[in-house]
Amino acid sequence: MELITIDVSELQPPEPMTEILRSLSNLAKLQCLKVIHSREPFPLYKKLSESGWSHFCQLLPASNVEFKQCHIFIYKQSESTHFEAHFQHLINSKSP
Repeated sequence: MELITIDVSELQPPEPMTEILRSLSNLAKLQCLKVIHSREPFPLYKKLSESGWSHFCQLLPASNVEFKQCHIFIYKQSESTHFEAHFQHLINSKSP
């Protein structure tokens, strides 16, 4: 599975959602979109689920209690097995 990365952490709403959805429309079979975001985009998750996408979120801690970055991996629901096979280390890692 090929990983395509975009960084929306510096964008102001609603630009992150727009950029993510645009990037997903260009995603090919067996590609996974890695989104670097400044926070967890909860409104996006419902849209993804309704459109046949799955996601995995990895929260990276900062030096304080808040999260420094959020990495969201988005892939077709039908490709869950491929995602799990290629990114098992993410799934097994301890995210806060």
